[in-house]
Parts: sequence; structure tokens; C-alpha cells
Amino acid sequence: MGRIANQPQADFWTSPAGRAWVDHERALDATMEGLLSALLDAAALTGAEHVLDVGCGTGASTIAAARRVPQGGVLGLDIAAPMLDRARQRALAEGAANASFHLCDAQVERLALESRDVLISRFGMSFFDDSVAGFRNLAGALREGGRMVFLSWAGLAENPWFTIPEQAARQRLGGPREPPSNGPGPLAFADAGHVLDLMAHAGLSERRAETLRIDLTPPGGASGAASLATHVGPAARLLRICNATPQDRAAIAEQIEGSFALFSEGTTLRIPSSVHVFSCRR
Repeated sequence: MGRIANQPQADFWTSPAGRAWVDHERALDATMEGLLSALLDAAALTGAEHVLDVGCGTGASTIAAARRVPQGGVLGLDIAAPMLDRARQRALAEGAANASFHLCDAQVERLALESRDVLISRFGMSFFDDSVAGFRNLAGALREGGRMVFLSWAGLAENPWFTIPEQAARQRLGGPREPPSNGPGPLAFADAGHVLDLMAHAGLSERRAETLRIDLTPPGGASGAASLATHVGPAARLLRICNATPQDRAAIAEQIEGSFALFSEGTTLRIPSSVHVFSCRR
């Protein structure tokens, strides 16, 4: 990998905490299936376009996009080698020959200029140390008029997927609170107006933001969702930094399960979420 401007992100996503996203990829992909569909529909990909997928993780978004551009191709970018190793395995297994992957820090990587028609990202754009620099760099890889379409989480209050596990873990363990921040992280783009300003400073045009309500569908009912939430996300973070015991994990999972059960519809769990869909053009 070349130059890195976001070393803390590289460190996290290659640590055991980051590798948990590889270990639980199937459950996470199922949970966010509706979100990925919304992103790809908003991107309106056509058959011969060349696409850049930023923060592609283990490849679900890259492979899904590649299916929509059978005469084109999709290049997935990520800062975590373990995730890209898995993404390459998946693309090979699923016969996605037009999906490829590149290990880099997308904020500063020298990408082929004007080589892509569309940029997409499922939650990968809010992790840059300098978002304006990231937007500008990635825009350089787009052809004139090329478009960016990306998802980011909206506010905490509208996303019980975050608030319920964190509350359960904090009640059991305490732990330091993180003040609200526009710094790199999953909720850095919760303020849509702030992001539109960043895009304006980066010289992007036709800037738009739409907020969607989409249900998350974790597998395994409330129990499966609670288990997943103790391995990735805010509860997992507190379990890690507080050196929680197995008994702590079990008690927290039980409390999360009880709260998530309120979202059950028969055998299906539907946890409401709120996301922003941002779009703009070079």
C-alpha cells in the first residue's frame, strides 16, 4: 500500500476489532441488504459503466454493483488487507470477473485520472481525516460529469442499531463516553448540511441529500442480532476497552435481545434505521 493519511483507520480495520467484520460478514451483509439495494438503485448503474466502490470491505457492494454493469467493471478500494483478501475470494467464488480490488487510502491514493463513470460507497466516505481532500482526490478519478452516490448513517436518535447496544453495554460496564464529533467514524456525516458544505468546498456540483428510512434485517431474530451487536459496533467497543468478562457479554446480549425483540414481526426482525443518500457530480 502507498501513502497513508488515515493511519488510525488502517490500524483499526486490520486489528482484531476490524477483523470481526470479516468473521461476521454474512450476518452483516444480511442486516444491510436493504441499504445496499437502496444505494445501487440511487446510483442507477448501467451496463457498460466503470465504477469505483470506496470502502468496499469484504466485497458485497462491489460484487453487487458488478452484476449491474456486466459490460463494465467495478474497482473496490479499502484500507484493510484482511477485508480485501476476503473480497477477492468472494468475487472468484461468485464468478464476478469484472470486480477487482485495490488496497489503498482512498483519500490520497493516486488513482487513474478520469477513468471512472460513477463512485459508490456504502458507509465508506465518512472515515477520512480530511473529507474535502478525499472528495477532491476521488473526483479526479471521475470523468467530467461523473457522479458520486454514497450512503451515511443519519443521527443516533433514529438508529436503534447503535443506541440500544451502546446503552446496554454502558449500563453494565460504564466506560468513557465519546462526545459528538464530525471526526472520522460511522456517524461523522450525520449532519447532512455539513456534508453538503464539504462537497461544495471540494468543488462538486449538483449536490443533494435525501434521508431514507430503511429496516435492517439481521438474521437469527433478536437473539442473532444481539449476538452480532456484541461483536461489532458500539457495544463491542465497550466490551473491548473495558476488558469485559464472558458473563458481561452474556448479560449485555440478553438485554440487547430483549430490546430488539420489540422490532420482531413474526420470525423476521426489522430494526428501523435512518440513512442519508448523498449525490453530486464532478
